[in-house]
Amino acid sequence: MTDERTPDVLVVLGPRGETDAADRAFLLAAAGWAVGSAPGAMSLDRHCPTCGGADHGRPLVRRAGTAAGTAAGPGRRLDVSLSRAGSRVAVALSFAGPVGIDIESVDAVARAGFDDVAFNQVELAALAEVPAEGADRARATIWTGKEAALKAIGVGLRVDPRALTVSLPGSGGVAQPELSAEPGDGLPRLLPRLVRFDAGSGLAGAVAVFTTAGPVLRVLPAGSIRGRPPP
Repeated sequence: MTDERTPDVLVVLGPRGETDAADRAFLLAAAGWAVGSAPGAMSLDRHCPTCGGADHGRPLVRRAGTAAGTAAGPGRRLDVSLSRAGSRVAVALSFAGPVGIDIESVDAVARAGFDDVAFNQVELAALAEVPAEGADRARATIWTGKEAALKAIGVGLRVDPRALTVSLPGSGGVAQPELSAEPGDGLPRLLPRLVRFDAGSGLAGAVAVFTTAGPVLRVLPAGSIRGRPPP
């Protein structure tokens, strides 16, 4: 990542709230900061692309006087996503396209039976080649990529995560995990791109975003959203 290009996705990391409502307020504060909106002027909707339901699905932010998802102003869409793990919360803000974010405890993916429900045969074969000391980190890299991608697509875990295949960074010389899937199973033909990031001690993080080029990611601490919005 360089500072020569405006980032496609901003990730804001902060302490996890005591309630879900507190974390949603953090998301709205980050969204308002990103578009230069006054505090309290943002609201949060949800939309399921499968059934149209408003009580689940991808979160959409709304600024007073705009349609959901156009919080940045007419013709400029802001997509958002939120994830929690341990004592941390992470928010992704994207002007590039639909986005999903996931952070996960590395220890959590080591629990018994997790591999059977999370990974397909291609991924299990790749994990078998990873040295034991790096196996749990590799599991977390794959899993956060899957969760982030399913959020960006808008289906979440209503689709079997084993329908997606995430390749580990370093395979074939690639620096980031890569995503593939057979068409069907509720998945689109075109899939989001993945970028991993440092979510903090003991955590793995990944962002998935629909964009035509390799996405540029900028990770910021919670204190950043009290200042001027990004250019």
